[in-house]
Amino acid sequence: MQFDQAHQLIAAMLWEGLLLSLPVLVVAMVVGLLISIVQVVTQVQDMSLSFVPKLVATVIALIVFGPWMLRTLLSYATKLILSAGRYV
Repeated sequence: MQFDQAHQLIAAMLWEGLLLSLPVLVVAMVVGLLISIVQVVTQVQDMSLSFVPKLVATVIALIVFGPWMLRTLLSYATKLILSAGRYV
């Protein structure tokens, strides 16, 4: 395996990792932002008020986006295994 090929595989791996984590991170960030706005408006500064809704939203996002994430991960793993045969 050449350096260029290894570089392409690592870049593809990092891109897939970013792509897979993006939906859950966006949901958690949006919910956190909304909860922060509510806390500023109501002046209620309780840690559990921000933690529990983010946790619930993250679990729901994993349930909703889970099948897509699994298909994407399996597709990437299949491509990686098939391409590994070419480098041996």
